[in-house]
Amino acid sequence: MPRNLAYPTISGAAVILTVVFCVYLVARTARGHGGAAHAALAAALACTAMVELCDLLALLGPEGVGPWRQAAVVAEGAMCPAWLLFTVLFARRYEERSMPWTQRGMVLAGCLMPLFGAYLAVRGYYYAPNFDSEPILFLHGGAFYFYLGVVLCSVLALFNLEGTLAGATHHRRWKIKFVLLGAVAVLGTQVLYYSQGLLNRSLNLGLAPARSLALLLGVGLMWYSLARRGGEVKISFSRRLTYKSLVLAAAGIYLVVLGLAGEGARQLGESLSPVVLLSIGIVAGLALLVVSLSETVQRKVKVFLQRHFYQEKYDYRQQWMQFTKRLHAARTVHELHQTVLGAWCETFGLEGAAMFLHRQADNRFACVSALEILQPEVRFAPDSPLVRALRRTGGTVDVRGGLAGEGGEAASYLEASGATFAVPLTREGELDGFVLMGPTINKAESYDLEDFELMDTMAGHVASALLNMRLSDQLAKAREMEVMGKVSTFVAHDLKNLVYTLSLVVENAGKYIADPDFQKDMLGSLDSTVGKMKVLISRLKGLPERHTLKREPVRLLTAAREVAGLVPGERLRLNGDDVCAEVDREEFSKVILNLCLNAVEASTDGGEVRVETGSDGGPYLRVEDSGRGMEESFLSEAIFQPFQTTKKGGMGIGLYQCKQIVEAHGGCIEVSSAPGEGTVFVVRLPEHALCRGGDEAESQRFSQGSA
Repeated sequence: MPRNLAYPTISGAAVILTVVFCVYLVARTARGHGGAAHAALAAALACTAMVELCDLLALLGPEGVGPWRQAAVVAEGAMCPAWLLFTVLFARRYEERSMPWTQRGMVLAGCLMPLFGAYLAVRGYYYAPNFDSEPILFLHGGAFYFYLGVVLCSVLALFNLEGTLAGATHHRRWKIKFVLLGAVAVLGTQVLYYSQGLLNRSLNLGLAPARSLALLLGVGLMWYSLARRGGEVKISFSRRLTYKSLVLAAAGIYLVVLGLAGEGARQLGESLSPVVLLSIGIVAGLALLVVSLSETVQRKVKVFLQRHFYQEKYDYRQQWMQFTKRLHAARTVHELHQTVLGAWCETFGLEGAAMFLHRQADNRFACVSALEILQPEVRFAPDSPLVRALRRTGGTVDVRGGLAGEGGEAASYLEASGATFAVPLTREGELDGFVLMGPTINKAESYDLEDFELMDTMAGHVASALLNMRLSDQLAKAREMEVMGKVSTFVAHDLKNLVYTLSLVVENAGKYIADPDFQKDMLGSLDSTVGKMKVLISRLKGLPERHTLKREPVRLLTAAREVAGLVPGERLRLNGDDVCAEVDREEFSKVILNLCLNAVEASTDGGEVRVETGSDGGPYLRVEDSGRGMEESFLSEAIFQPFQTTKKGGMGIGLYQCKQIVEAHGGCIEVSSAPGEGTVFVVRLPEHALCRGGDEAESQRFSQGSA
């Protein structure tokens, strides 16, 4: 039993705080404020708290150490996949939209640890001859490999946290820093605790108070971060992301320090308790991490080193490469704005920044993006003192303390935001906008000509990037209009065919309007044509794709007979087998109509057009005319190209449209022709397009509709 109440107090407080925090995480997730990462964190902390509780109860009641340690070893195994899953999900957005296989494999491998722990719990994995007086568990062979796995999983989790921290820009790092530090405190302590067990082939539960203290500190940091700094932010990760070697280097250094500490403890005897030494090490290490991750400390150290050990303040090659790489990675205008401001803050040590661009609508400069700074509604007029100063100097303007003559909302905003400098974004001598820099992280830092020159150089590059993005958007819109133009051309072509049918009806109506049979046929043709027009207008889409086709059983010869009613004259001769094919009825009817109309128009001498359907390794449709034919050069180079035609007044759309529709069905179009010998088109569909039974009712319905 512990000699004092310090350990039960610390461990009990750690367990209670952790359980309450887990409930808080689950509640946030249920309200939609946290995702899978928060759920994984809750599971990891719950398992960690379970280990602490079991060890506490084992120390308080040594006679029941067996059952408590059995539960603890299962919880220790469950910690591994939970912590790994949290570290690969928290604050990460993978560019491939899915977790890389390396990360998946890591988590899946961690899932074996709970099974290993359950096996050890049943089989037994330690012996403790004098647990009442010396709370040490001597490990059997299998347990050694289990705890080796626990240490490896903890190191891999730290590895992932390091990658997350390295991939975060400074404003994102600010939001997630203390969550990561809390996780590092817990995982780092696990590495320390279990690695000592590996070195000695035993677990010393007397060191558990230090582990509980780390859990208490870690949970406190995480709770503070979520409560005060908001939820997680997402950082883009790719499969090519490589981690720095800090974690591995720290692991190696730790082993060396562990040996030195052991030698020091041997020299000092028992004057210092191992628990006290371990606790001091954990607290000191965590404090060092907090200080080293402080933006203010980093900026002060960086400026000090550059001022006293280098001739120039900036490594321009590195700055330029990083800045250019970031600009090229931006995919949208908003991403570009945020990237520029983030790079500006990191380079010049700022708490935040805002970008103002000129708006043609009101001829003012409005804020389009802000980063960790107040985004105002105020707009700077072209004759405002700030804009005039930027145009007059053509370079960076110091706005600390405001500008003479600047008043109203603009002056209030400059004062409230703590603005320091304004950097113009110019293009060909014209002011497109400016970057307004917020308060500096290091209040004592002074900026000189070297800083201003780098600001102006970066601003010129930003202005070019904004122009390129603007031109890209304009080009995209122009392409959209071009696509719309092509779509309208296809629609006009189909309408032309339908109008041709209507004109034929009108032409014959003057002769046969009194004939009842003609009236019946005319009403049927008008109804069918108007229906097709409505469908065409309502769809107004581009050419069909494979996944947009609405396939259904269609009798090809029956479909050709229906189309024959829309073709002028009685020059079509239909024959063949009425094979059934799985096609899109509306789209395939367009193919038949286009080929038949082309054949009729090509046969200027009144020759007949033969249409044949059948099956030859798959359904086919054959259209043959006795017209003037086509040149070999046109057949080889232009026949299926859009806007290429041999017909006077033709649009060159029909055959291209036919080819696209047939290929969307998985088929092909064959053509053979020679001048003066006519032309033959054969549409071939794949063998699997043949109906596989169950189509009789459908074909009857189609035939009735045709009648």
